[in-house]
Amino acid sequence: MRLFITGVICLNLSACLSISPELEWEDVTSNHEPVLNVLGLISADSIVTSFVRVHRSLRMDEAEDTLVRDTIGGNIFIYYSSRYVVRDANVIASNGINDYMFEIPQFIIENDDTIFSDMYLYNGNDLNPQPGETWTLSVTTPGGLSVTGETTVPPLPQLYDEQLPDSFYLNQTMDIVWQPLTDNYQVINVGNLLSYFYDEYDYYYYDYYGGGKRNYKCGIWQSQIISPEEESWTYHREFCEEEYEEDSTEWDEDWLIIGLMSMDQNYYDYFIKYGQDPEFTSLFLGEGSSGRNFGIEGGIGLFGSIGMDRAYIPLLP
Repeated sequence: MRLFITGVICLNLSACLSISPELEWEDVTSNHEPVLNVLGLISADSIVTSFVRVHRSLRMDEAEDTLVRDTIGGNIFIYYSSRYVVRDANVIASNGINDYMFEIPQFIIENDDTIFSDMYLYNGNDLNPQPGETWTLSVTTPGGLSVTGETTVPPLPQLYDEQLPDSFYLNQTMDIVWQPLTDNYQVINVGNLLSYFYDEYDYYYYDYYGGGKRNYKCGIWQSQIISPEEESWTYHREFCEEEYEEDSTEWDEDWLIIGLMSMDQNYYDYFIKYGQDPEFTSLFLGEGSSGRNFGIEGGIGLFGSIGMDRAYIPLLP
């Protein structure tokens, strides 16, 4: 039976090969028209910068990237650029009183290398979003694409610093308390300062092979979604396997960072409520792909807003 099946397969294959010269390639076409895929964030925080990213979906006949030639400061730069990224859009955010023009900056570093950003930023120091303000977004492109957006800045989160300990020992338990919000979700994140300066590969390399100092402390990094009316969370280090336990003689001075972030409904829906939906494709999952829209009209993506509060506590072994 197996020989018979093999023979049939070979016979069919031979038949297909024998007629292949008569076959012709047919171009795949689509009536899809590009739309803008926007990710905009208004931040009521002095550290997190407000920004807008503008992408667009591509037609079937468009390549994913293209070669670009730029002249900056008399120097010519040639590089590949994604066609998804729109770098010539007119991007304006407004609080109803003032309009703020967002532009893509170009950074020149010491060795004359140029970093071409794909993020629109406001080049000024007078953008100061306040809780309860309604902000609008307008994005237009020379090709005729456009979107608008609207978000209401959430209340600022407030950690009760006076109820935190003066220092935190690695295996200690700590109650973190904050001002509850009536209508807005929040996210609390806890981590250690030194880990910000090392990438994920370094964490596992140094811990596994025992080389270098242990700036990554397992079980410290945690996050929690805070529902409206919630007002506290009990934090403690998660379980670590024995080989990851720190040697107190190699301990570097470190700080525990507690960050509490409030968010508007658009941000919550985009990243949390529907963020795990397998049918939901975000700007991060596919640069130019289709997806939902929250706070955006005329395209897809997100226009949202956040607020932040932080506390820093010495971290001890």
